[in-house]
Amino acid sequence: MPSGSASNLDYVLDIALYAIGILVVIVGIALSIGLHELGHYAPAKAFGVRVKQFMIGFGPTFFSRRRGETEFGFKAFPLGGYILMAGMYPPESKPYRGPFAGWIKEARKEIAAQEEQGDSGRQFYELSTWKKVTIMLGGPMMNFFLGLLLIAIALTGIGPLQNSLTVAKVYQCIEAASDGSCPAGAPISPAAKAGMADGDRVVSVNGTSVVSWVEVTEIMTTRGQGASTLVVDRGGQQVSLSITPSYFERAVYDSNGTLSLDSEGNPVTRLTPIIGVSLAPTSNPMPLSDSLGYGVAATGAMFAFIVELPQQVYQVFVSTFGLAERDPYGAVSIVGVGQLAGELTAAEIPLEAKLSSLLLLLGSLNIALFAFNLIPLLPLDGGHVAGALYEGAKRRVSRLVARKDPGPVDTAKALPVAYGMWVLLIFTGVVLILADLINPISLG
Repeated sequence: MPSGSASNLDYVLDIALYAIGILVVIVGIALSIGLHELGHYAPAKAFGVRVKQFMIGFGPTFFSRRRGETEFGFKAFPLGGYILMAGMYPPESKPYRGPFAGWIKEARKEIAAQEEQGDSGRQFYELSTWKKVTIMLGGPMMNFFLGLLLIAIALTGIGPLQNSLTVAKVYQCIEAASDGSCPAGAPISPAAKAGMADGDRVVSVNGTSVVSWVEVTEIMTTRGQGASTLVVDRGGQQVSLSITPSYFERAVYDSNGTLSLDSEGNPVTRLTPIIGVSLAPTSNPMPLSDSLGYGVAATGAMFAFIVELPQQVYQVFVSTFGLAERDPYGAVSIVGVGQLAGELTAAEIPLEAKLSSLLLLLGSLNIALFAFNLIPLLPLDGGHVAGALYEGAKRRVSRLVARKDPGPVDTAKALPVAYGMWVLLIFTGVVLILADLINPISLG
């Protein structure tokens, strides 16, 4: 096949793989949203609440079908979802005359128009506090456990990609070009000078058996600038090689791949032995306890990230217009997640590594949905939980002081907060999407 045709075929294949990555993320997000809403729907039905709608997305209805008393369907913009329960707002106990009285009246009127005979006893506001909390936490908890499951499959079922002890390619010089060629006058690499060959598997270094490349570099580092003896398996035969590495300053990363910083915030570096080889990748499954620990740690980090979200959005905003460098570990939109997934599927790594990385991405996204939805402000689930807990506390205090039951908290009066949150969410989404289109984060 002519080289031009081969190049065109590779380009088409890369585009196809990139599109597959985006499609996987879209389907994964849709399933995550569906399971989130199922986490609300199942306890609501168990407690006898009439659920009028179960929708994935927002905007005009794209497809729907009624099953029993519930309409299930998809909206035009699949960027979220909701279930619509009877009696989300209690009857008005006394007229509200605040600055947003018109909005609240219209919302209450719209909800009242959807009431049906037989709704008495089947409305959300009539439930006890613990039942309300169970329904509203059902969605986020579904995302939390789904996130842990996906992370466990990625890290324990498949395993993260790591360097093996097998040499994939020996470079003739350390500073080789992307095509493997060496600049004129470049010194021969330590591996090539020692006679190392493609396919060699390192067995021991300086008489010590090794099971990871980290051990190889650590043992060579303790030897200092001198030569090390590597025993390699070459086609079933053990061959002893004397090799003197070159040493370069390299950044230090922890076990999670995070850059290590000193007390002043500067990257930690150390002399690292380089011999001029690339290593064949391999998947290394982690113990289940480590995978779950990773998921729990990621959840804590996500809560901390949410606290810093306003600062993150500002940083993304200024970086979009070239006023600062964009943080590669900063916030991204759904567009950015799709771009990262596309790069993963198009990358030249083994199939199991692509699958593990995509599952890890979707697992982390579910952890993010869990943490974000717990923000105690309407219209997020955490806002409804906060309202239910406030109502329960208020009723308990009234019983303790022998006062009349104050009744359910009128959450309709918090609608201005919900509208304000919607504006902030839309603004944040627009900023992040714009940044991901103009100044995207790349895996490279």
